[in-house]
Order: sequence, then C-alpha cells, then structure tokens
Amino acid sequence: MRRSTRRLLGPLAGIALSLGLGLQAPPAAADALVVDPGINTERSYVPFDELSYEVIVEGMVGFRADVRVRTALHNNSARQQDVVLSLALPQGAEIHGLKVARGGEWRDGDATTITEPGRRDPGTIFVRALPGDDRDDLPGAEVVGFSLEPGSTTQIELQLLVPPRMSGDRWELTLPERGNYPLGLARERRTIVKDAKEFWVDGRSSEGKPVLTSRADDRVVLSWPASLPSLRSKSPTLDARYEITRAAEGGGDFRLYLRLGATSAVRPDHVVVVVDRSKSTSSSLHREAFTTISALFDALPAKTTFDAVAFARTAEPLLGDAAPPDVKDADARQRLAVALDRGARQQGSNLAAAFAAIGPRLRARGAKRPLILVVTDGMLPLSITPEAVDAALADGLGVRPHARGWPEILFAVDEPMLAQQGLDPDHPVAQMAAGLGARISLETLAQKADEVADLLAAPQVLRDLEITLPKSAVLDQAAPAGLVAGNFAVLSGTFDGRPPQPRIRGKIGQRTIRVTPRVRQAAPPPAALVATVGVAPLADAVAEGFAPPPWLTRKHQRDARLGITWAGRGGQVAKGFLDWRIFRRYLGTRVYPRARACYNRALTRDQTLSGRVVYSIEVGKGEVMHAEIAELELSREDPELRECLLEAAWRLIIPAGQMDDQLYRLRYPLVFNPPEGGKAAPSVDPLGEGTVELLLRSVP
Repeated sequence: MRRSTRRLLGPLAGIALSLGLGLQAPPAAADALVVDPGINTERSYVPFDELSYEVIVEGMVGFRADVRVRTALHNNSARQQDVVLSLALPQGAEIHGLKVARGGEWRDGDATTITEPGRRDPGTIFVRALPGDDRDDLPGAEVVGFSLEPGSTTQIELQLLVPPRMSGDRWELTLPERGNYPLGLARERRTIVKDAKEFWVDGRSSEGKPVLTSRADDRVVLSWPASLPSLRSKSPTLDARYEITRAAEGGGDFRLYLRLGATSAVRPDHVVVVVDRSKSTSSSLHREAFTTISALFDALPAKTTFDAVAFARTAEPLLGDAAPPDVKDADARQRLAVALDRGARQQGSNLAAAFAAIGPRLRARGAKRPLILVVTDGMLPLSITPEAVDAALADGLGVRPHARGWPEILFAVDEPMLAQQGLDPDHPVAQMAAGLGARISLETLAQKADEVADLLAAPQVLRDLEITLPKSAVLDQAAPAGLVAGNFAVLSGTFDGRPPQPRIRGKIGQRTIRVTPRVRQAAPPPAALVATVGVAPLADAVAEGFAPPPWLTRKHQRDARLGITWAGRGGQVAKGFLDWRIFRRYLGTRVYPRARACYNRALTRDQTLSGRVVYSIEVGKGEVMHAEIAELELSREDPELRECLLEAAWRLIIPAGQMDDQLYRLRYPLVFNPPEGGKAAPSVDPLGEGTVELLLRSVP
C-alpha cells in the first residue's frame, strides 16, 4: 500500500470556520465610559458613574421593534466634566431618536450634522452611530456630553428600531454583553417590555413583574409574546417590506425586510416519533425527548395513536409489531420510556433508514393525518439527500412522494448552539427540512416540554430564494439561499435613477411563493442627534452640529469600536476545529490498521489480489455520521473484502473540537499492492512512506 499526503481544506455546508483549535479573542470591554485624561490624572478616581442601564421594548413598528436604551450618568466631581460613552447595540439597530432628562424633566432631541472636533455649550448631549468594519459587526453608539454639572445626574435615552427574530410565538432580541465590568459602568442590566404580561430573559420568566435584571457582562436573549394572528395561516406566507431612501443627487438606498410567516398547528390522528441515537446527540436527549413526547401526548385527543422508531446507522422500531396504541395508554408510554433508556448511542445518522422503516407501518395504520416527529440535534450527513429520504418513505407507503395523505414532517432540533445563534439555510437540517417540505423547531426540548402547542405550530423552511432586481440596483451583500420561517432577512443596497422594484420567489415543499412588495418612502437615519439639559437653546445646538471633544483621541474611538466588534463575535468564547493532521492521525490509528487486516485476510483467499478503495466519510461533532465506499476497484470481485472494508470506516473515532459545529467530509483512498512472493509482510510504520495514499478534503 502506498501513501501521499494532501492538505485538508475548509469545512463544508457554509458553517463558519474559526481558525485554530482554541483561539481566544483579546480581552476588550464592549462598552466604555471615558473622560478628559488631561484633567483626571488619578488612577483610582472615577469622575463619572453610570447609575443605571435599562433596555425598554415599547412595541413593534412595522417589521422592527421600538427599543429604548436608557442610561443615567452621574458626575462625581466638583467641576464640570465632558464624558464620552460608547455602547454596543443589538444587531441591525438604527438610532432614530434621542431624549435627555435632569431632575425628571424629559426633553426631546433633534437631528443634526457631524462637524470637526470642538467645544459645545454646557449641558449639550450628542449621539451618533458607530458603524462596524464588517457587515456582521454589531452597530454601536457614541454618546458625548459637554460640561455636565458637578454632582448632577443626566438621563439619556437612545431610541432604536431593531429587527427581531421570531421563535414560535415570541419575538426575540439578543442583547450584547457590555464587558467584564468596565470602570464606571453599571453592573446590572434592567429589561422592561411595555404592555406585556409576561416576558423572558434567557428563558427566565418575568412572572408578572415589570422588570427583569441580568448581569451587564452577560449576553442575553430577551423575548416577549408576538401578537400576530395574521401569521397563523394554513399555508405560510412570505411577508416583505421594501423601503427606499432617495439621495439629493439622484438614486438612493433601499432596504428589504423578508419574513416567512408561521403556519397553523398540525392536528394529527397518528404520531410517529423518530429519535436520533447518533453519538453527536446529547447523552440526555432520550430522556428530554420522552418528557416532551409525554407532554405532547397529553395535549392530543385520546383517539390519536402513536408509534416510535430510533435511528443511527440503522433504524429500530421501539414498540414491536403490535397495533399502534393510543397516546393515553400508560403502559405503552412506559414501554417507550424503557426502550429509549435501553438504547445506546451509536455511529451514524441514517434518516433514510428510519423513514424506510416507518413507511410500511404507516401504510398498515392507514391514518388520514399522520405526523412524523423527528427528534435530533440537526447533524445530518449531506450524502443522504431529501430525495433519498422521500423515496424511502414513498416505497414503504406504496405511493408517489407528497401524494394525498402524505405525512406532515416536523423536526424538533435539540441543539443549544442553534437555539442561541439561529439556523443558517445551508445547515444540513435546514436543507433536509426544506427538501422534505417539513416544519422545524429550534427550541431545546427542555424549553418545549411546556410549550407543545408551539411545537405543533412550528414553521417551515423556504428554499431556492431568488430576488430579482434591475441592473440599476445592487445589493450590499448576497441574498440568502433560503429563509427559516419566523426569522428576518434584512437586505440593503443602492440604486441609480428610478427606485427598483424587487421580485421575490421561493419554494416551500412543493409550492412556489411569489411576492412583489410595494415601494415605501423612508427618511434616512440622522447622521447625529442632539438634546440639551442646559440653558442653551436646542436650535443653537442643532446648528452647531455633532463634534467629538478635542481631547478624544483616535485611539479611544478605535478601542471602543474594537470592544463592540468583539461583543458581536462572542467575546472570549472560542470555537475549535479539526485539521488534516488530526484526521490523518485518527485515520491512521483507527481505519488503516483494520483495512490492512481486511486485505491480509483477503490475501489468504487470493495471494494476487490488488486494487484500490476510496472511502467517503462524513464527520460532525466527533461522530462518523455516514461512511461508504465511494469507489472500489479490485483485480477480482471479493464481497467479503468490501464488507470488511466498510466496517473499518465505521470504526473511526475522533474527538470533537470545542464548540465545533462544522461538518467535514473526507475522502480516504487506499491502494492495495500484493506482496512479492505471495506473502503478506507486516508494516512497521503503517503511515510510513509508500504505505498509504491519504487524501483529506472538504467537498463544497
């Protein structure tokens, strides 16, 4: 056997690569409060304190949430002081208003321009946006207060419009961390949602209280009820809002908001539970799955029946071949619990095998409104396509795919990383759900146990998204390939001449959706805003324009922007990955020796046997999700050798990188050369020169 080594390329499926096995971001505070260093020279002296920091949700304005960020700055010193406060804002936030108060009297601000650094009247408060260097960076705000009175407290309110996500029947906003208690800043974040009887911070309920608090240095998810009955329909709709902003010299900017509406809840008469037993899943998934399944069964009508199948490399029915029991049958539910507890996690994620096992059982049941509930962590091999899964189910049912009475399919994805970060349309489970026309739920099972009604109303996935624009219009970034229902896609661009009219289309299951949104005129966000708590008229402050104080250096502003950038990229949370050296090591110690043993046994049957095998192996979260022999060329057919070689590939064991959600596909060729004289000579170094040809790469 001979060997050559080539480089492993990046991971597939569009999942972000973190360079290095344990890279750490440099420590940086997301928010910062600074004063004139020429006046305040004492190291331990803090001339300003932030007495409070609040995030207030007022409601929804179109497709965006009306959010107020409110802070209170107190001048501890005995003299007038300038202050600059840099704040990280939620993703997609735009500043549209400013209010200030002293002594409880609130004053509205007004829009202004940006000018050169200089002095401004005492008690003048300015704010401007700090755009990121990259489109994925968090936006920021730079708040400047001139000559604030000694011993005074100034309240400042930034009025934002922010596109939220929709998860189930809730709106969600991720509030960025502020850093590890930067000097002078409040250590607590207060969150308020107006007119909401209940809201949640990281899943913790307000329980009727008006305020929830959290640590300021934590990134948290704020959620509140989404009162949108129009989104609950029998078929999901693609809602679009299209806004243009004209430039003075002609042309202008445009922004397109897309949201796929949720659908009405499914009402099954038979439920097939399909539980993922692959090694990439959590060791507690089966128990949490049973808790959710029990809650679901409690909520269904008594005449509803159920069945259950577990799958990894192969599929296994969990309730035998008896007639399906009804969901209220306590003995049958106990048998299901025992079967889930008894099963061990294994290599492989063969959803097609599971659906092949389901088909004949569904056909025998003859249900009119069947539901297939797939409980998984979402790590599915791309080698097993939606078409293969559809075909496996259709063969068992004896009908064409998606014929009348075709089962509704729902993926309950139990993966905290996806629940927190959202689901990219290129993710394997999103591709599978889109191809099958399935619904998908990203909340963890622990969350869903008390919300089974939301589970049954889980949305679908839009695929093949196309946005057609005239040549006079250009998008700032490429449009996504699809859209996970309930979430927003916010696309911006520029145009020349007349405002362009976008045309949008996509597919949900077998249905094509087309949308042509109407053009809405929008005012551009102000370059800066100003308000006053002093005696100077607001009109004078508007005329003077925003000016950073003369002592504010570029280094201050650069450090502030860096902190906000790292806040958007997860601070010091590192992600690992697997490189070609790691794969070479584990393939050489786990697969190669077994493949060599297979070949040595084959040589006892035919001492002249030679040839070549190419493995195709998909790995995710340390698990072999799929392994197959992509190519096998032998001088003589040997079925026993083929089977032995395939089993060798499945014996690959490899550790997962820290927080590594990437999917890797490997091609591993081995060349078999018969030993001279017809005797198998043992190899001292199984990965030595001339022993094995090794190719590791990621397939785009």
